[in-house]
Amino acid sequence: MKNLIYLCLAFCMATTAGFAQKLTDKDLQGTWSLVALDVLSSQGIYLDLVNNDIKFSEELQSQATPEVIAQAKESMTSTVDLFKQMKMIINGNEIKQSVPGDEQTGIYSIVNEGEKQILKIIFEDGTDDYAEFYIKDKKLHVNLGPDGLFIYAKKQ
Repeated sequence: MKNLIYLCLAFCMATTAGFAQKLTDKDLQGTWSLVALDVLSSQGIYLDLVNNDIKFSEELQSQATPEVIAQAKESMTSTVDLFKQMKMIINGNEIKQSVPGDEQTGIYSIVNEGEKQILKIIFEDGTDDYAEFYIKDKKLHVNLGPDGLFIYAKKQ
């Protein structure tokens, strides 16, 4: 009997995972502000824009004195301020990404690749971009690989 309960539980979990909710265009609509940038794996830095905090990987911290880390944080303040102004506006199938002084507009589509969802963007200048995306803890995560994981919160 105990084995039957575990078997049913395992089946329910597998079924739930198989029907994991995919994001739709409706989920993406609105204005999204950048709240964090995670480049720990590629550059060893995590920018928490909400709390004005810059975190360094253990590897980087072990290679520098606390004074050097403090100076690095100080020198990155203007970068953090710039990223705080970064936003993404999605309306219909149009997407606009803006940082002060630079704005890109294009058309996006959602491509399903197995368990991943890819945001495919074709910009007005003819260039394109592909990024895995998902929502976790009500935040939109856009994974640009070595360029980092951009984490957005929706403006209410």
